[in-house]
Amino acid sequence: MGNITSCLGKPPAPPAETSSRCVTLTATTAHNFVVDNYSLLSGAIGVDKFVSSTTFSAGGHTWSIRFYPDGDSRGPGYAAAFLHLVGGAKATGVKAKFTLSLLGKDGKVLGDSKPVSVAQTFESEGVKSCWGAIKFVEKTTLQHAGCFTVRCDLTVVKDAVVQKIIN
Repeated sequence: MGNITSCLGKPPAPPAETSSRCVTLTATTAHNFVVDNYSLLSGAIGVDKFVSSTTFSAGGHTWSIRFYPDGDSRGPGYAAAFLHLVGGAKATGVKAKFTLSLLGKDGKVLGDSKPVSVAQTFESEGVKSCWGAIKFVEKTTLQHAGCFTVRCDLTVVKDAVVQKIIN
């Protein structure tokens, strides 16, 4: 009796296999905006008015934190905080994920405030240039703090890149 291989020919070759991977490119940064003497700001600036951090860069874009000590008219009794896309190359349709946190002098989350996490697409002009929290923290929490930090942890999501994997 003969060998099956000799009757049917060579065994079939294993199928060709290739691989690729999708990598989403990102740029990450953090910015701390320290606010001293909140009690002097509160009531002096007015509702819907903000103080702004210096600008910082991430993902080829310029950003700032806008803090509203007297709040936004849509959230009475609260201070508001927003991340603002100031500009940069192709500053339209910029995808970003960020967290705004309120930190005390010890660097820990202040009082009963809760970090606010947002994933949004920003435009460099108009209403879509700022995203954040209308009810960021109750103003009474800030009265006792005096000095605090609004921290923004920002990740700019760039285009996905598909790469061929050489086996």
